[in-house]
Amino acid sequence: MEYKNLRILIAEDNSTDRLILETIVKKQGHIVYSVVDGCEAVEAFKKEKPDLVLLDALMPNKDGFETAREIKELAGEDLVPIIFLTSLKDINSLADCLSVGGDDFLTKPYNRSILHAKIQAFARMRSLHSLVQSQRDEISLHNQHMIQEQEVAKAVFDNIAHPGCINAKNIKTLMSPMAIFNGDMVLAVREPSGGMYVMLGDFTGHGLPAALGAMPAAEIFYGMAKKGFSAQEILREVNKKLKSILPPGFFCCASMVDMDFHKGSAKIWVGGLPDIYLYRHALREIVPIKSSHLPLGVLSDSRFNSTMEYFEMAYGDRIYLWSDGIHEATNDQDEMFGTHQLAAVFENNQNVDQLFETLLKSVEEFTGNSAQSDDYTIV
Repeated sequence: MEYKNLRILIAEDNSTDRLILETIVKKQGHIVYSVVDGCEAVEAFKKEKPDLVLLDALMPNKDGFETAREIKELAGEDLVPIIFLTSLKDINSLADCLSVGGDDFLTKPYNRSILHAKIQAFARMRSLHSLVQSQRDEISLHNQHMIQEQEVAKAVFDNIAHPGCINAKNIKTLMSPMAIFNGDMVLAVREPSGGMYVMLGDFTGHGLPAALGAMPAAEIFYGMAKKGFSAQEILREVNKKLKSILPPGFFCCASMVDMDFHKGSAKIWVGGLPDIYLYRHALREIVPIKSSHLPLGVLSDSRFNSTMEYFEMAYGDRIYLWSDGIHEATNDQDEMFGTHQLAAVFENNQNVDQLFETLLKSVEEFTGNSAQSDDYTIV
């Protein structure tokens, strides 16, 4: 493709050389603006916005090196190639032409064919740069629209997923999503008899696709709990719904806690999540509760097992749940936080009231500046 009608600024203090360049460039079909020194070159650049600059290295008032720096600063993100015109021959001087912002150089006397080839090459480069900028701006605009749409959808999602008692005084949570939408969900509700159901779910994947399954799960959870259905019945219904709507390979690792404050007991179901910790306050010991079920959305209703383990609870006992993002949090050496470090936090803790915060701090100190690789949630 032959590029013509480019706006080319020529800055050359030698009138003969300047006339030769003007003639050559005009015959190639381009528009020419001519100046005699660096000061005029900067002013002409501001006024005419040329596509390319032919710049003499040695000029009065302001040399080509300082002029090139100013022009590059004025050009900003736009690509305006600068071809230095020079009679300099030593390597250091030619290198200086490039180090101050020049893109190429043309030695005197000027060769018509080489000048034409250089102008065409930089015209192609400029065209490509313009295309890349346009695509970048378009991608940025699409990204802004996508974020705005996700924020609206997130507000709707939160209204559906969090109408319960997640802010109750006996519940503490942290959700650290990788994106606006979270593949993890935490649901909590008081049931008519005075107890409380708490559910933590970790859907396959991240972001919006992972969060879509949480909306029907939350509707079933809250709707059935307020009507007095048992935790086992809720689990079974959520499993049936997710099995019917999630594509193959997608599921929800989950845990469900049914707390009965009158009897001082808790019933717990774990499917696919890491071990839950029951912290015995009086004995200062941890009771790990392992996953004994498959995740929700994997088995058919006839094969699904909603059996929950029963635990006597004492005042001050605490139940800790987390998604696998905690265990799989990695540091700069790509090492995982893991079960052993998690257990060590509990074993070394001296103040149970600060245990939640101590755990968060331990994970953050371990990962340091490493990029988060998964959603993670603690309840």
